[in-house]
Formats: sequence, structure tokens, C-alpha cells
Amino acid sequence: MEYRKLSDADLVDFSKNVETQLLAHTVEGLDNALADDLAATLTPLNTPYETTIESGVQTRALKQSTTAEKQALREDVLARLGKVRNYLVAAESPKTAYEICGFTYPGDRTTIIANDPGDLVAVGTSNGVNQISFNGNNKPSAVTYEIWRMHGDTAPWGIIATTRRQAYTDTPVTPGQYYAYKVRAVAATNQSNFSNVAVVYGAS
Repeated sequence: MEYRKLSDADLVDFSKNVETQLLAHTVEGLDNALADDLAATLTPLNTPYETTIESGVQTRALKQSTTAEKQALREDVLARLGKVRNYLVAAESPKTAYEICGFTYPGDRTTIIANDPGDLVAVGTSNGVNQISFNGNNKPSAVTYEIWRMHGDTAPWGIIATTRRQAYTDTPVTPGQYYAYKVRAVAATNQSNFSNVAVVYGAS
């Protein structure tokens, strides 16, 4: 569960559950002393946070001071819940430890697969500029594209830039010389195959 997006009332319930599980020593991966210490950081916040919420529901119009107090308590609760979750990550706690508290298990996050870009085209101009464009085949901003270039038909390939756009301007280049380009997509945990190779000799 993404606890940071919960309403105030739901966040109180979430925090109280985490506190209860810590005090009951049911969170695997955390020793009892650490669990007690973490619970102690939540205990003095949950009650006043709940009180400010109930006050707002009853009056239907929170005063500015009460609103500020509630926001400060919310941020404090979020920070301390974040600390609990960080300890779970550091302890490499099992999925059940996250579930009993209500946290999202890191392994459940959707893995972005970098798809192979294609249709790479390169065009040279007489003023020392090569323009390349391609079809990324990935959702916008989901991956980064590596631009690779070979200058001369016997030179080694090398990466010259990274971009999230499906186009790149290579400058300065020498008009009339051999340039080859290829592109691949890179995600957080994987990378695609290279695209087709596009060659430009430039305009003389």
C-alpha cells in the first residue's frame, strides 16, 4: 500500500497498525528491542494526530492553527513510517513483514522492460551537423536511450550521449566523413538490444 497517498484518517489507522505489529514483535527481520524503539516513535504521534482529524470532522471548518498542526503531525508520522520501512529494507525482511504492516513489498514493483528501438535514420548536413531520429518503442520517460557512434569504418563504437528523446543532434562533425550510429534503450534493471545501424557520410 502506498501509505503516503492515504487520507489523514486512513493514515492514522495505518500508523496505529504498524505500531501494534511492532509492539507485538510480529515483524520479521527486526529484533524486539529495535521494534520497541520504532513503535515508541509512533506512539506519541498517533493520538494527537487522530484528535486533530476528529476535530476537523466535527467543526467542518478547521482553524488555520489546527490545520497547520495536523499537517505537521502528518509529515512527522510519514517520516517515522518511512524510517520503519527503511529498517525493513535494510534487514532484508521477507514479504510477510511488509504485508503485516501494510507496506508495499519492493519486489512487487512493476519492472520496466526496455524494448528495442528501431527505424533509426541519420542525415548529415554541410554545416557539421548530423541529425538522427528513431522509433523508441517505449513509453515516454520510461527508459533512457544511449546514442552510440562509430567515426570511420574501422574505428571502435563508443557512447556519445544519453537522452530520453527519440532524436539527437551530433555536432560538430566533419562533413564528408563516415559516421555510423546505433541506439539502445536502458531501464533500471535491464537494457534492450541495439537498433539498426544508420550511416551518414555527410554532405560535401
